[in-house]
Amino acid sequence: MKLVLDEMWDHEIAVQLRGRGIDAIAATEPEHASRYRHVDDPVFFERAREDGRAIVTDNIGDYEPLRLDCERRGQRHHGVIYALSPAFDRHHGEAIVGLMVRALEQLVYTLPPAQGPADTAHWLQRARDR
Repeated sequence: MKLVLDEMWDHEIAVQLRGRGIDAIAATEPEHASRYRHVDDPVFFERAREDGRAIVTDNIGDYEPLRLDCERRGQRHHGVIYALSPAFDRHHGEAIVGLMVRALEQLVYTLPPAQGPADTAHWLQRARDR
């Protein structure tokens, strides 16, 4: 499963996920900014589809209609993962990084590879202690 973090998320989340063997990028990383940063949500969604990436966002209001429209048209997408407040309050700055990393790692390694979040929405849950 490949991930792209919407620009509201600290790029350090993607850095740490890659350190754990997960293919993750962030819209705010310089090497991905030209493709993902400051683009309208429909463009972001389409680029994630093209790149085979599930979107990690808290923007349910904009991405859920895009996801549903895509599915209604019979098109495939690679999933949308909603990390919602209060469990994942992006306004907590650096404190949210570890929570997001653990939760996304758990999601990636517990979903069956064939299932993943493709063609669906997934609501991220806090990681359970090991």
